[in-house]
Amino acid sequence: MTDIFYENIYYLGPDGSNAQNAMFRFLEICNIKVKNKIPQKTIKSSLDSLINDNNSVCILPIENSIEGIVRETIDNLLKIKDDEIKIRGELSIPIKHLLLSKSNDINTINKIISHPQALAQCSNYLYKNFKNAEIKEVSSTSYAAQKVSNENDKTIAAIANETSAKIFKLNILSSDINDEKDNQTRFYILGRQELNKTIKRKTSIIFSTKNESGALCEVLKIFSKHNINLTYIDSRPSKKKLGEYLFFIEMDGFEIDEKINIALNEIKTYVDFMKVLGSFSIYK
Repeated sequence: MTDIFYENIYYLGPDGSNAQNAMFRFLEICNIKVKNKIPQKTIKSSLDSLINDNNSVCILPIENSIEGIVRETIDNLLKIKDDEIKIRGELSIPIKHLLLSKSNDINTINKIISHPQALAQCSNYLYKNFKNAEIKEVSSTSYAAQKVSNENDKTIAAIANETSAKIFKLNILSSDINDEKDNQTRFYILGRQELNKTIKRKTSIIFSTKNESGALCEVLKIFSKHNINLTYIDSRPSKKKLGEYLFFIEMDGFEIDEKINIALNEIKTYVDFMKVLGSFSIYK
């Protein structure tokens, strides 16, 4: 495979995050060479950095197998005005959460911080073991670990991964605390140029239907008529008018495949707006 060169790659940090783990996997699989690996504090800042940097890519979480779609990612993908920026690939990585602290004694913990999705993915564990603890959301699991490391407080713990435990020199108070053990998060890589292709591919679109009875049903019928497998469908408020929604759909296949190309043209009759977010390879 041909090497691909970028100046920068942006990801949700700090070091030790699951997004960083996904980044390293993308670099390896796609033969990407980058000069700078730059962690960001939020999903929005990761994407904004890409938009303002012509020679870069960024890594965004899109879906967790337990908690579902990462809505912050979808909302920010909608704001992309540069038509050259597309989803260029996806991969999934296993997620294993640990409880980390400066303390050696789990009984001293009365406050737990982490990313909202991580907290939700460990909700049963938290309810069973920390009913009276303060639970606080922060921007990423690795930032939670960094914050615990920086504070001189042995009553606070973070939910993060093993890499964060090593980087920030924290004690592991409890391992494998996910409520569901087969926990994975799917990540996108976005950029302005295509990456090395795989046989298995997917296309993501977002659209709004006309304000008519059955408009969404007609769109779905078109995909069914052309035997196109929809792998994900979700709705988001348009944020323009109460009751007005945008629909996010992923489907098996490539945009230039004949049946997908025909279907995308046919659904234009029933939509007010449609954008192809990317037609991309699925990596393992």
